[in-house]
Amino acid sequence: MNKELIKKNYYEAVNQEWLSKAEIPGDQPQISVFLELHLDIEKTLMDLADKWEQDPTGLDKNLLKFVKLHKMTKDFETRAKLGTEPIKPIINKINNINSLKELELLAKEMLMENYDLPFGFQVMQDFMNSNNQVLYFGEADLFLPDKSYYENKEMKDQLLGMFRMTTMQILKLYGYSDEAAQEIITKALAFDELLVLVAKSSVEKADYVKMYNPVSRKEVYEKSKTFDLMALADSLVQTEVDKLIVFNPNFLEKFNDIVCEENFELLKSWLILTNLRKFASDLTDELRIASGAFGRMLSGISEAQSKEKYAFYQAYNRLAQAVGLYYGINYFGPKAKADVENMVHEMIGVYRDRIKNNAWLQPETKSKAITKLDAMTIHVGYPEELPSYYDLYEVESYEEGSNLILETLKFARLTNKDNFSKYQKEPNRKIWGMPASMVNAYYNPFNNQIVFPAAILQRPYYSLDQSPSENYGGIGAVMAHEISHAFDNNGAKFDEFGSLNNWWTEEDFKSFEEKAKDMIQLFDGAETGYGQCNGKLTISENIADSSGLRCALEASKKHPNHNYEEFFQNWARVWRQKSSPEFAKLLLTVDVHGPAILRANMQLRNLREFQEYYQLTKDDPMYLEEEKMVEIW
Repeated sequence: MNKELIKKNYYEAVNQEWLSKAEIPGDQPQISVFLELHLDIEKTLMDLADKWEQDPTGLDKNLLKFVKLHKMTKDFETRAKLGTEPIKPIINKINNINSLKELELLAKEMLMENYDLPFGFQVMQDFMNSNNQVLYFGEADLFLPDKSYYENKEMKDQLLGMFRMTTMQILKLYGYSDEAAQEIITKALAFDELLVLVAKSSVEKADYVKMYNPVSRKEVYEKSKTFDLMALADSLVQTEVDKLIVFNPNFLEKFNDIVCEENFELLKSWLILTNLRKFASDLTDELRIASGAFGRMLSGISEAQSKEKYAFYQAYNRLAQAVGLYYGINYFGPKAKADVENMVHEMIGVYRDRIKNNAWLQPETKSKAITKLDAMTIHVGYPEELPSYYDLYEVESYEEGSNLILETLKFARLTNKDNFSKYQKEPNRKIWGMPASMVNAYYNPFNNQIVFPAAILQRPYYSLDQSPSENYGGIGAVMAHEISHAFDNNGAKFDEFGSLNNWWTEEDFKSFEEKAKDMIQLFDGAETGYGQCNGKLTISENIADSSGLRCALEASKKHPNHNYEEFFQNWARVWRQKSSPEFAKLLLTVDVHGPAILRANMQLRNLREFQEYYQLTKDDPMYLEEEKMVEIW
């Protein structure tokens, strides 16, 4: 550690050597602790895939499906021979649509096969009753990552110019003439502009409670005269739907003006363009590389993934939970699992004490908060169950008459049928939202559960060989961070059952909102080297970081071998990150997480113990006046 930097920039003091030596892989926009662990696991899984192909003895049926699919995805010789032939039925289907009425007749089939349409439906848990599942409705994504990109003319023109150029390459590979391609792109961009007018910004999307907007059947019918949305909804879930939960009311309000016969030619070009881009990666390697060019430009990625890596992920992403289960069982020992589970329960205990001793909450609210905390369920390592549609998926090889497009459409039909069959049914809370092989963790507000996949339970987050203080500063803080999401600006609105329900006294919730505003102010406008942090966009994650760090520190302090410096250092270490300038700027616009340097430095500055341990004064850049410190949980 560079001790001269401790009082100036703790993040750099801890990570200076790593930052000077770390190199961003050519096919990535950044390198970080998360990505280093991810790359290690990636190598393990790719080696396993090769080993399984050589000797599939003892593999369960889902892993055998993965092996069979992987043989197809990596057979680029056959993919090249097939060329664009597999996608012709998709192109022909769209080309033969000549009116909205004809699109209406095909919409169910297209949605079931995951075609891009200007709108979509999904069955999810009801915010008001988490024991039931209802139908949600939303609009398509924009061509650029966020609405704000369209508001700066210079940025918009530059990025859409890149979009036009990269999309031209894709269409030409499909055999379109320059003139035909330009016409499709121009019309598709015109339709995209209609969506921009009603789109939510990333900041608005981050306030996810506002995604819950129930609209009655009658009202939806009135607002969608140009296209019978309710008949489509009924056909998807195979029963009459009484209401839709609308993610973005602005889209439904303007639906008749956007999805109408006057705009049909624009809409048709948008359908052609978005679906040719979407399915390109299932075709030739040349199309696969071309289809990712715009995303690479946006993120500052210098090269496409290798054929081998891309082929692995094409198969893995379809059966990730099955591969992840194998990884979790075989690479995460029972001793570590027991130790981690004990740590989570310890964190919950510390959290319970902090709520009991909270100075700004009334007893009634404290009691409700503890009830929610005690009802929280914990999942560590790997799931008990896999999605049921895995059992129904049967891979058919090239020799059996299939191809990657057909396999993609088949799997889409299975997953969508599974999703829509859940309408008005109780959710299965044992199904995880990510595989055990993913380096991440999450809190699900609708299930009031926290999940820690096996992949994140490694050094520097966690190791039986690290000191307790290092583990508390790593995985301990991550655990408490996820617990804190139950009480952040979004999670705090859900009760112990995962339903949207105000369990606060009016006075206490006002106090909470004031503290949240203070947290916004602490981060808003903070410089990162690539632009300023948006305090509103990152508020939920900043609350979780702050509360998680405080909780983990308190747990560490109770340990007989507690070491402040080991704790602080590992907190700074786990956030080390090096990004391309393009990706760093993109994240400032769309990512609800704070920039890495602020997650390390600002959160430590916000701790009295950090200020006292390093004896910081107002002349030190790492100093923060006590009156500016924000403590919520």
